[in-house]
Amino acid sequence: MTEPLEEIAALESKIAELSEAAEQCRKIRIVAKALTAAGSLLLVATVLGMWGLGAATLTLGIAAVLGGLALLGSNERTHEEIAASIKAHEARGPS
Repeated sequence: MTEPLEEIAALESKIAELSEAAEQCRKIRIVAKALTAAGSLLLVATVLGMWGLGAATLTLGIAAVLGGLALLGSNERTHEEIAASIKAHEARGPS
């Protein structure tokens, strides 16, 4: 009789762990979007010649945009995998 209870506890623990990982992905998504936006602003400011920004700022802006987009794409895939795993664990019940 304790086996189903142990299995349920293990499933709940795994779902809680996966939910924490999904929350971490949400936080990373926010940072990636902010990084992309900041890089975009740097690019616009540099192209428009604001504040005497130079080539280093242009390079930094390009790196921020590309880095933010890469982080966002990678993180999105990870989030999808975690969400699928949570659904699989929720669908799986004690045998």
